[in-house]
Amino acid sequence: MQVNIIMQKENENTLASAISTCLSKNAKKAYFFVGNFKESGYKIIEEDLIDIKTKLFFVIGIDKKTTTRGMLEGLLNYTSDVYFYSNNNLNEFVSNICVFEYSDRAEVFVSGSNISESGIQSDLSLYTKIVYDLKDSNDKKEYKAQIKELQKILDEDGFNKLDIETIEKLVQDKEIFSTRQYNHSVMSISELLGKKDKKEEVEKEDNSNSEDVYKNDVEIPKIDLSDISIDIDIPEETVERKPKEDIDIDYEEEEITLPKDIESYEEELPQDTDEIDKNNELYDESMKDDNIKLDETLDINDMLFSKADVKLNVEPEKPKKKKTKKTIDDEENIVKVKKVNLNNISNLIFEVSSKNAKEDDAVKIPNHIRTMIPEFFGLDDAQTEEINGTAYKVKHINLEVVDAKTNEKYNDNEAMITYKPRQSYLTFVSSVLSNIMYDEDDIVRIIKLSETEYHMEIISKKLKEYKVWSKLCNQTFRTSTKKYGVM
Repeated sequence: MQVNIIMQKENENTLASAISTCLSKNAKKAYFFVGNFKESGYKIIEEDLIDIKTKLFFVIGIDKKTTTRGMLEGLLNYTSDVYFYSNNNLNEFVSNICVFEYSDRAEVFVSGSNISESGIQSDLSLYTKIVYDLKDSNDKKEYKAQIKELQKILDEDGFNKLDIETIEKLVQDKEIFSTRQYNHSVMSISELLGKKDKKEEVEKEDNSNSEDVYKNDVEIPKIDLSDISIDIDIPEETVERKPKEDIDIDYEEEEITLPKDIESYEEELPQDTDEIDKNNELYDESMKDDNIKLDETLDINDMLFSKADVKLNVEPEKPKKKKTKKTIDDEENIVKVKKVNLNNISNLIFEVSSKNAKEDDAVKIPNHIRTMIPEFFGLDDAQTEEINGTAYKVKHINLEVVDAKTNEKYNDNEAMITYKPRQSYLTFVSSVLSNIMYDEDDIVRIIKLSETEYHMEIISKKLKEYKVWSKLCNQTFRTSTKKYGVM
């Protein structure tokens, strides 16, 4: 058995990196006995829980201040062996022990910190690493005795197994915090039109007995929607119909025009052969004469490479089959594009979360997108800078932001892309973002014009072109239901 005392200081020798290393080596079993398990710490660890075969075992403390419904539901996505103790009572469960068991050894980490973003990364902290050699009979015997002793804690009063029904009860009893606790009784569009959703009626009946429901009796005026159309027409000439015996659909690729000043934006999609079919090129020399100015809002039709549903993986072509009328109608609403080279991505499109009042100058992007298209962000060569006492990877950029709803355009020559090591997201930071209001699931489109020039467009759900851009968001983020796409 080996015992080491390690100092965590300023993001060096962090407990987070030790946990990540152990999980990446596919331990057979992992045990977490954590009294204060905060969501910020869970998000850091979660990235390493995805697609591993390790059998996970969690014993955690919960409280109404820091424990969220989302974190508990997330844990149940990875294992059913989750046990909890309520720290809302006088006596609390205090522990921070992580155990990783392999076939030939076991590594145990004992820390006095919480499992939080600062506790396992930036705080000045001492933790102990103990290594058992399981090939040695004495070490193996002692390790098994220690694990048995740790598991005995579940026999104490107050520890219970977690499941979905228990989470609902914890929310109702206000043992944990939930953003879903409060509902606003605002009329839906269907109600304004005289139709009532049966599901909503049931929910209202259920919520009528709850003290947590906020009732709003404000009268909402009826709206005449007869003159509003949200359909987006696709020209018929883009579809070539064949006789019914052998129906196939082939889309003509559209040409796009680009401004002279952003030639660096021109990217060619990879071809499967060495020769490029001239008919499939995105633009030609004649387009350089087009009169487009950078100070104008970008036209959505100009920026579309083709009518396309971007897919990262393109399967080999299969023998053509006869298609029914229903199949044809479905395909007319789907747009396709060639296989995308992830090294040449210049467009990132994604559904954004609602604006955070505390960080109204920031747009966050999950970290796994950075690892998927690293050249788009270019943070590998970014400088390390200290922000509020914490080390960040920082790339200084020029950012142009367009609010498509108001057609307002803002320029920021001091914008940044920031990323903190082991953080679950990276951030576009710009003071001009505080001038733009956006809602949940509005679409943000980021275009990389050069290594230091970026264009960002905020597309509201209320706009007609939102339907087009939402079709391009056909991939789902790992840690949420929101979607994204790349071009």
